[in-house]
Amino acid sequence: MDKHMTDSELIAILSREPERGFKLLVEAYGGIVKAVCANTLSGFSREDIEEAVADSFIGLWQSRGKTAGVESLKGYLIGIARRCAADKMRSVMKIAPAHPLDFDVDADMTDEIARRTNIEIVKKTIASMPPFEREVFVRRYYLYERIKSIARNMGCSEKKVENILHRYKKKLKTELIKGGISI
Repeated sequence: MDKHMTDSELIAILSREPERGFKLLVEAYGGIVKAVCANTLSGFSREDIEEAVADSFIGLWQSRGKTAGVESLKGYLIGIARRCAADKMRSVMKIAPAHPLDFDVDADMTDEIARRTNIEIVKKTIASMPPFEREVFVRRYYLYERIKSIARNMGCSEKKVENILHRYKKKLKTELIKGGISI
């Protein structure tokens, strides 16, 4: 992609030449979308991250008619990526399929088991939160939403959001320590 191409030019190409426009879009913003999804889904499988990245671009493709008034295509796409990654996280946490151990793997099984144990502890702790608190926690630590925005969107004070985050970070730390993790 031409480094001097504007978002409006990219949107125009996407409308006129969908295949070329989509290729330019992935070329221009693929890295940032992957970073957002990988950060949000840290500790999840590579496949989950790749699906969230693909879903992000599909989401942009499906909403391409709504991009006309968008100031920043990059910002718009990051928002889609955050939502797709959060959706993937929620779906994986609900399903949480058991993966059989593969004893032919040369990887250090102790590290892999510890990583999976940590993920399970985090999933269980988040799942045990009351819905309002869970939403606040996910918005802050998985969607990277600012405290002020969470308070406004959830209809509560910033102080309440801060208290919820403090209380549940403490609970998560306690659960991780109980699970054998040293912090």
